[in-house]
Amino acid sequence: MLVKKSVKNQVALPKALLDRAGVGPEDVYFDAEYERGAIVLRPVEIEAKIPPEVLERFKSDVLKGHPGDRRFRSMEALIKDLKRKR
Repeated sequence: MLVKKSVKNQVALPKALLDRAGVGPEDVYFDAEYERGAIVLRPVEIEAKIPPEVLERFKSDVLKGHPGDRRFRSMEALIKDLKRKR
């Protein structure tokens, strides 16, 4: 299959090729190597390095409201507010 490399060195792999290789939507990271004249990609899994209890404590602290915080009903409202000149 013919693919094109962009000026940013990005290559889109055809879905048919990914299906044939058994690469699914859960495969998002790949180990890339150069072997015998070919670029080889192997799916890898990345493990979380943050213990779950530390992550939960961080989330509960960060996500709780603080005095003076503004609340937004949607992401669009937040973006509109951020773009507004002050």
